[in-house]
Amino acid sequence: MEDCGDPCIKCEELLQPYVDRELTDEERIEAEAHLALCGYCARRYRFESTLRRYVRKCCEEQMPVELKEKLLALRTPLL
Repeated sequence: MEDCGDPCIKCEELLQPYVDRELTDEERIEAEAHLALCGYCARRYRFESTLRRYVRKCCEEQMPVELKEKLLALRTPLL
């Protein structure tokens, strides 16, 4: 990821696999070296990581029964 253009092309290719921990050791080292030097890509990485944490948290929390009942009451019948 030598070139730090806007957007960083190599970072675009490696960001999702990096977040998913699907890179080889060599690719991971390359990605981490780039993230240490490129503020643009580091911000994108933090955003992706934070977004994934929120999504996981939302999927783990159960909806309160009262809220579920209110939402069901708002449904309109299919015609």
